[in-house]
Amino acid sequence: MEKISTLEALRQLYTFWKILCVLPWLNYKNLSKIWLVLIFFMNITHIMGLILDFILCESWERLLHNSTYYLGVPVDTAKYFLIFFMRDKLWKIEDLFGLLDETITSKEDKISIKMTIKNVQQIFIAFNLVVWIGVYSRIVTILQNYGEVPTLPMWFPFEEKFIVYFYQSLCWHFLGLQNGSSDIYAPCFFILLNAHLKILIRRLAKVGSRSEGSEKCYLDLVACIESHLIILRIHNTLRDIISRTFLIQITITSISLCVVILSIATLNLPHGEVLFLLVCTCMIIVEILPICYYGDQFLDFSRKLADGAYGTDWVYQNRNFRIAILLIIRKSQNPDPILAGGIIPISMPTFLSVVRLAYSVSAVLKQF
Repeated sequence: MEKISTLEALRQLYTFWKILCVLPWLNYKNLSKIWLVLIFFMNITHIMGLILDFILCESWERLLHNSTYYLGVPVDTAKYFLIFFMRDKLWKIEDLFGLLDETITSKEDKISIKMTIKNVQQIFIAFNLVVWIGVYSRIVTILQNYGEVPTLPMWFPFEEKFIVYFYQSLCWHFLGLQNGSSDIYAPCFFILLNAHLKILIRRLAKVGSRSEGSEKCYLDLVACIESHLIILRIHNTLRDIISRTFLIQITITSISLCVVILSIATLNLPHGEVLFLLVCTCMIIVEILPICYYGDQFLDFSRKLADGAYGTDWVYQNRNFRIAILLIIRKSQNPDPILAGGIIPISMPTFLSVVRLAYSVSAVLKQF
């Protein structure tokens, strides 16, 4: 029998995480420690350089132009550190998905999960295509200006152009790797989780047939409940990780969108810089849109699971079956949404509110 591995969908993501030392290196452990020190050094020093540049900034126009870096880069770095220090929880998710994979037996479910795996891989590639277009469009801008425009607006204690350019290019590539993994891992996990929830709904629809014995129906229902509890454990783990930074990210996204619109509308920028800002706009939107959409989808599927449980032939089953049905309905009827910072629900209405707010504020500021 062909074995299904859901996490095959995350092969490219895991490659990024291995480069960033989020996943352990099975070989070359001493070398990985040196590499990890370099990653931490690059992240800490470029944040310090951004802070000093912000403090020493003498022009409001320059401050406006660079505000996307001053606001966005620290958040991206914070997300990387959060994932790194909570990586043990992410490893446990692998084991939980492995348990869910063991429940996939029907041909229909195997085809469904294979299509999901393919979709996740395509989404990851498409997202990283946008990220790396942004990375190299910035490099094109630097080349157009003969290195006069820095890769990152950072303060340096020396003016050796080659060293500065090499250091900033290295930082910029590390940021690309971090953004290419930190901003898309949650949507990828949720797509896989939603696929397993849909499979569970189909399994539950087959439970409770009057042609089967009560004991067999009860055992099938218990297996569905166990799968549902595993899905909820994965969801709770993702919620703990995502909610810690998402409130800050929503705030920064709204400000960054406003700044990008104002920069394009009011500043005389070279074509390469305009392209870079447009790519940044896409990246800003993509950072919060997928998780809002797929988070809402998870809640919808969870409610459908409650409806499916109620639709079983529970009235013809024994007392244990009816109690188990009440349990699964209670667990799935009112699912807990992910709250950014424990305050704002991560949902499509929240995303639309962020975009509307950014456009409204930029329209008002443009009049001055």
